[in-house]
Amino acid sequence: MKNYSVDHQNYQIFKAETGNKSQYVHFQWGKFDFRMTFTAAAKDAIRNNPKLAFSAPNGKKYLAEKFEVLHRNEWFEFVKPTAHGMQLDETLWQWNGQDYFVEFPKDIRSVAQGFCAEELGLTVLEASAVQSS
Repeated sequence: MKNYSVDHQNYQIFKAETGNKSQYVHFQWGKFDFRMTFTAAAKDAIRNNPKLAFSAPNGKKYLAEKFEVLHRNEWFEFVKPTAHGMQLDETLWQWNGQDYFVEFPKDIRSVAQGFCAEELGLTVLEASAVQSS
């Protein structure tokens, strides 16, 4: 199992799956399971979401789309942080009309996006590449 450590928080990669239309990384922090999904995207979507845009070694472009946590055997999708603390943020996750509030490390979505992209061999698209695509 590969490990990443960011701001004294340890994340363990459970599984990484690559594909043409989508790729995902399943990882753990503490007792929580997470999944980050990157989906192949059109040029307009890439331009509209430059902070979520990545490039694969084969030249295909992906967006970091879904970020989910496993809670009671269901994947709840990240909505937003709802409160900020010194080391943890309270976050809101939703599934099928249900809300789930839980504290996780600060900026967990962007931290996860970074190491999940690295795990899949994706690189951040530079602003100039986003504009010209």
